[in-house]
Amino acid sequence: MVITSSRRGRLMASATAAVLLTSLTFGVAGCGSATAPNSAGTTPAAQSAGSSPVAPPAATTAPTPSSSSSTTPAPAPEPTQAPPPKIQGEILQASAPVTLSIPDIAVTTNLMSLGRDAKGEAEVPPGPAGSPAGWYKYSPTPGELGPSVILGHVNTTTIAEGVFYRLHELTQGQTFSVTRADGSVAVFAVDRSEVFKKDAFPTLAVYGNTQRAEIRLITCGGYEPSTGEFTENTVVYGHLVSSHVG
Repeated sequence: MVITSSRRGRLMASATAAVLLTSLTFGVAGCGSATAPNSAGTTPAAQSAGSSPVAPPAATTAPTPSSSSSTTPAPAPEPTQAPPPKIQGEILQASAPVTLSIPDIAVTTNLMSLGRDAKGEAEVPPGPAGSPAGWYKYSPTPGELGPSVILGHVNTTTIAEGVFYRLHELTQGQTFSVTRADGSVAVFAVDRSEVFKKDAFPTLAVYGNTQRAEIRLITCGGYEPSTGEFTENTVVYGHLVSSHVG
């Protein structure tokens, strides 16, 4: 394997090793494996803070009034549910993403649709230079309620710079856009960027239900020359700030 040094000061595998993406929420061939998100593309409500129903009180038997007492026990309270989360901001109808543009890191890429492979793991884009990023089709489309997921390589099988090579440079407040099949353009603002060890990936924080239209841009990092594997994930969090006709 040929190892090259990147501008980031990290060793990147080129020539024979494609960067493959992963998280503890869905497996990616070559980067580990785990269970994919459900077909609705969301975390079950019971795992999302504020969206699970309040358990009804345990059943009790009311005491029988004695002949010496005229007090009648109060009826047991009716089971209640927590109010549904309040939706925040603009929400768009479903429409498949077509292209992604991130001016601050000079990225313009078509978006392919990624499903699951035969093992039930999330597919990844192809590895050669020039490969596009991909939208995981079991997540919401960009602009819908919830976290849409877009995956991209940090390098390729032939060169050290993949489509998301500079993803780590994005900072809070910078904007990027997704053009959708219905002709609309969803504009997102970066909330934050975080790096996680793959064995400590915060699944719920990244993929859990949200109260607004959000997006996650994900790539690998932390190349370990001794094993030829990537030990980290870089995750950029963003939310929908506006939309317009393209």
